Formats: sequence, structure tokens, C-alpha cells
Amino acid sequence: MESGNVTFKGMKDALIIMLNPEQDFNLLIDELGSKLQASVNFLKGINYPVKVKGRELTEDEFNIVARKIKDTVGLDVSRHEDKDKDKPAKVTETPIKGYFYGIDEGMTKYYRGTLRSGQLIKYHGNIVVIGDANPGSEIVASGNVIVMGTLRGIVHAGATGNKDAVVVAFSLNPTQLRIADVITRPPEEKVTRSAMPEIAYIKDDMVYIEYYLPNK
Repeated sequence: MESGNVTFKGMKDALIIMLNPEQDFNLLIDELGSKLQASVNFLKGINYPVKVKGRELTEDEFNIVARKIKDTVGLDVSRHEDKDKDKPAKVTETPIKGYFYGIDEGMTKYYRGTLRSGQLIKYHGNIVVIGDANPGSEIVASGNVIVMGTLRGIVHAGATGNKDAVVVAFSLNPTQLRIADVITRPPEEKVTRSAMPEIAYIKDDMVYIEYYLPNK
């Protein structure tokens, strides 16, 4: 089962690589290499800073991490100093049942119009389509995917391994839906949908699709 010892977070001004401070360093490097390799198509050629957070690294450890990132995806890493480490920790409120947590806003790409057969949108961050996604189209995002219309194409959210990512559409009927490494397909029989937004998410390594009903 995939662990969360290494996570990628796309912020507005940098790509943040979070490292679990409790994990053995050698195992951490192995997982970092695996996730970088799986994300190479997203990460190669990005033009914003890369920072490593979450773990205090010695000079030697930082050099090993930086070399792994450089050799795998060709990106230089800047040393991050946590200026807020002496500030009180932020208090997290108790989650409200019915809402989904663990999803960073990050960078978002907007596409206005209908995605037609043969069209592909791919982005290291979230993707919002203001329109429909027709059969034969494909959406691939390292973050969340939101379609402000009918989604009938192929969709892959959390493409770099983020199992907290979600897919949301006004009508969710994709030919293939994938979140991280978990894939699902629609049932062969025709499903009648009501006029309500739908959300797909992972729970216990399975994709669940349900109507989105935020608490009143």
C-alpha cells in the first residue's frame, strides 16, 4: 500500500516536496525516487522553485535529496529554512461529516469550452473545465478535477499519487475514472442520473461515487 511519507504539493509560487520526519532516511529516499519517476512527465521542465519541507535535513542528507531530484527530473532544489518553526502550531478544527479534507488548493488550470474527442488537458495541479468533457477526451491532473458540466471522457486525478484528490462534475459518467493508482469504470448498464453534482473519491483503496450534498 502506498504510504504518505513523500507528498508533492503545488503552491502558487513553488513545488513543495514534503518528507515525513519519522521515516528512516534511506527508505524515504527510495520512496522519493519512486514517486519522482512516476511523476517525471509532470515535473520535467517546470519553471518554478522546488523546496523540500517537513524534515530537518543535515547538509549531507539535503545533498542526497537534491541529487535524487536533479538526476530524476532535472530540477534544482532550494534549501528551505522554516522561519515560522518557533510560532505556535495552528489548531485544526474537527472535520465536519460530509466534507472532504486533506486537499490543498494549490495551482489550478482553467479551461473554458467543450473538450472534444482526442483532446487532452494535463496539468501539475488542479484542473477546472467550464464545459463538458466528451467521450474520447482526457483530463490528467496531479490534483483535483472539476468539470462544470458532463464528464464522459477519461479522467485521472491525483496522478502523482495523491489519494486525497477528488473528481467532481455536474454529471459524472466517464469512460474511465482514476484517482492515484485506483481505477474504476462505469457499469455496462445505462445509469439514470439526477440533476445533482457528483463526487468521486477514494476510501479503503476503492473509488466511491456519490451525490455531493454539502451540509446545510
